Amino acid sequence: MSTRHRSSILSARLSRRDLLRRGALVAAGTGLMPLLAACAREEAAAPAGPTTPQVGPSPGAGRTPAAGAKAVTIDFVVWSYSVETIQDNIKRFQEKYPGITVNLSDFSWNAYHETMVNRFQSKTPTDVCYNGEDWLPEFAAAGWVVPLEDYFDWVKGYEDKTFPFAWQSMIYQGKVYGLPYYADTITFLYNEKVLQDAGITKPPETWEEVTEQAKFLQQRGMEFPFIAEIAQDLPNTTSAFASMVFGRGGDLFDEEGNLLLRDANSPAAQQFRWIVEARNKDKILTYAPHETDVIKAMNTGKHAFTVLFNYNLAELNNKARSPLAGQFKLGLMPGETHECYGFAKFYNMTQMAVDRGPDVIDACGKFIQYFGGEVDGEYHVAKRWAVEKGLGFGQKPLMDDPDVQQTFSQWIDVDLWKEQLEKAKALRQFVWYGIWSEFFRREYVRAIAGETSVEDALESVTRKWDELKRQYGG
Repeated sequence: MSTRHRSSILSARLSRRDLLRRGALVAAGTGLMPLLAACAREEAAAPAGPTTPQVGPSPGAGRTPAAGAKAVTIDFVVWSYSVETIQDNIKRFQEKYPGITVNLSDFSWNAYHETMVNRFQSKTPTDVCYNGEDWLPEFAAAGWVVPLEDYFDWVKGYEDKTFPFAWQSMIYQGKVYGLPYYADTITFLYNEKVLQDAGITKPPETWEEVTEQAKFLQQRGMEFPFIAEIAQDLPNTTSAFASMVFGRGGDLFDEEGNLLLRDANSPAAQQFRWIVEARNKDKILTYAPHETDVIKAMNTGKHAFTVLFNYNLAELNNKARSPLAGQFKLGLMPGETHECYGFAKFYNMTQMAVDRGPDVIDACGKFIQYFGGEVDGEYHVAKRWAVEKGLGFGQKPLMDDPDVQQTFSQWIDVDLWKEQLEKAKALRQFVWYGIWSEFFRREYVRAIAGETSVEDALESVTRKWDELKRQYGG
């Protein structure tokens, strides 16, 4: 399928999504409204729309570029997480490269995918952007982002320095498209003190044991031992589900792009049923629309188990902000294999940057390597995210960095974390995955809310997958 054809197909998606969203909201009534709540990122006040682009002058902004160098401005687009840290990192970059000015724009996580599609289609200036493993195939197939390795010889040198699951997340059709902004796992977290007080000596190792321990805790007065982050408009919802499926030794799709949820005996279908029954039959599960809400709920001591991005454990064990800090632990993902979803979010260079010429390409390369790679023997930005924010990383050398080890050991069992990292794997990706994921979340939410049966939901998401595969598969 040609790039132009793929791009024209992708352009049709927004009206379909808007239709689905409006239909879902109308049907929400009472049962679905908690799941459809809008979600904010870390900065609760971050706007859903674009902020004013920040072009903050750096201390080196007044200096003259090196002889022969041309002054360049690049546009950098991110989702709204710790924007003040990003701004400071940009200032440090501009001090090192005074001939490069960086304009920053940020958008809410929930609106980011739609925002980027609109930016690319309208050719709104975008040179470097955050991207994820779930959207890379779509953006690359449309010709909106380009392989870094086609422009910079140094890219391939990072393969041995990057965790395999993170490296795989940045590959499309055999080519590397980025360097990691951060890389992490979606993991099983629990309150050790709650379990110990109930006489439970170790966390559950299978999903059946999760049910058993949760029911035991219910008998002791805990209404909902398991709390999950679930919302129709939140991409994390699909990712967390995939991680639980991986724990069972399963996957969502096979190598040929067939959806494994169609098989009622597959680990994917088994986990779908487990979640729905945990809510509606066993009544051990409740949900919240965002990780920040889950963290607050876990800190009440009214819940014992959750599945979240691993960096949330740092917040749960933050003594300055979490009342129950120190009680929360990492457990291997329940299931036969204890595998989990590992991923990278990364820096992409766009086709718009390439079209601007070699000076812009060079500036983008310097920027991406400074932010995601090694410069002057240091992983400046990735290390800062790890030490200051507890974000995971894809860069292997940081695992041996004393500062990183000291920081992480304050909130996680580092040896167990390394074991879980070794079991992490990337999700197989297809061009139509991002579109299907939105539809999957709708049916997943409806099943959890008791609005449809497991069988009907699985049939619906399978039918949609097959339809999209025919449309996009070429």
